[in-house]
Amino acid sequence: MQAAVEPSPLLAQDIREHYDDFAWIYRLYWGEHIHHGLFRSGNETPRQAQELLLRHCAQTALIRPGMKIADVGCGHGATARFLAREYGCTVLGLTNSEVQCKAATKAAKSLADPSMVRFELADAEQHAFPAAHLDVVWNMESSEHFFDKPAYFRKAAAALKPGGRLMLAAWTGSMRQELVRKIARTFLCPELLPAGEYAAQIRAAGLRVLHAEDIGPQVAQTWDLCARYARLAVPMLPALPQKYHDFLRGIELMRKGFRGGQLNYSILVAER
Repeated sequence: MQAAVEPSPLLAQDIREHYDDFAWIYRLYWGEHIHHGLFRSGNETPRQAQELLLRHCAQTALIRPGMKIADVGCGHGATARFLAREYGCTVLGLTNSEVQCKAATKAAKSLADPSMVRFELADAEQHAFPAAHLDVVWNMESSEHFFDKPAYFRKAAAALKPGGRLMLAAWTGSMRQELVRKIARTFLCPELLPAGEYAAQIRAAGLRVLHAEDIGPQVAQTWDLCARYARLAVPMLPALPQKYHDFLRGIELMRKGFRGGQLNYSILVAER
């Protein structure tokens, strides 16, 4: 009997290559915002739901005009542009994907004042933030990819001005659950955490948690839409590498996780 092959250890390079290789799929399925949508009525379009989630997080974090924000894991830059355009903030977007960084920089030219946003190709866990410089560190569905979350939260805390805030929106669940482990492997997450563990790590970094909520049922429709789009892609599958097959199977894992409650979506806001 042949021994089972252990999966190779996940590397930062794997995550970077994933977002370079899958940029076109994320744009095709998710549009310019690469994050979940907040479906309050269930009748929202994907874009409306995504912007509802952005507004909800901005309101919860008390975003105001003139703030300096770091959008950590900025994707194609749509959230950074949204915060600049809708809230009058100056935003630094960080991404480890060269494809995303180029797309974000190009799209920023559409702003009335393109200087409101700036994008850097960087590994957020290695990036040197200036001390006490930021009003908000914004992490929307990026912390899942961090290898050393406690160290990152200490870095984020040091980058905040007194009274500055961390806004964290993340998939949450316990790695004791087999389904959660499968989701983590499929979507290149070193570790997924329950919301309570996130809160404990954020407090240990010296921040005070002001707000915590779980909205899994209100974002789960995101993956139903993705499954619908995925069915349209089935005719292309024979011509695509195995990683695309795995990604499409991962959509069903996400749907199962949200439906069964093993996976949630948590928003935490903390203050220095």
